[in-house]
Amino acid sequence: MMNIVFDTDILSIFAKADAIQYLERLFSKDHLLITPSVYRELKVPKEYGYDFPDQIFNSGRFGLVQLTGVEVEEFKSKLLKAKTVHSGELEAVIIARSRGYMFSSNDTKALEFAVSEEIEVLYLHSILRALWKFGVLTPDEVKELIGSMELRDNMEIKEKDLIFD
Repeated sequence: MMNIVFDTDILSIFAKADAIQYLERLFSKDHLLITPSVYRELKVPKEYGYDFPDQIFNSGRFGLVQLTGVEVEEFKSKLLKAKTVHSGELEAVIIARSRGYMFSSNDTKALEFAVSEEIEVLYLHSILRALWKFGVLTPDEVKELIGSMELRDNMEIKEKDLIFD
């Protein structure tokens, strides 16, 4: 069983594509976690009338994980030094490092920071590949999902061939 701390961006990508259920199925035996900062970041679109965060909030699979006292001190000491990551990403990275959890994001700088902190990371490409490798979706369904993600999140997933190699 794994403990995975998710960043806002990767959850938003899946939620906008109406695909949170695929994460739930892929990681059915794992603990899926978000930090208070990620929760707050996901609430912002709700305040503007978007419903996609409801998939995460209503899922029952994403637990809220709080910083401990020691982690709060580390957060404060790194907040000004870690200029390439936002507070939500930093919170998640600190929790992942101190507790031996995985960190998942689609933000390159956050992933690089996590790797520099010697944290095991879970990339979007790895998740999409695992969806078909573990039979949650077929390769064609993953291709459709990628198209939906790109359209609904107004982004491009580069190097798609890595997902299907």
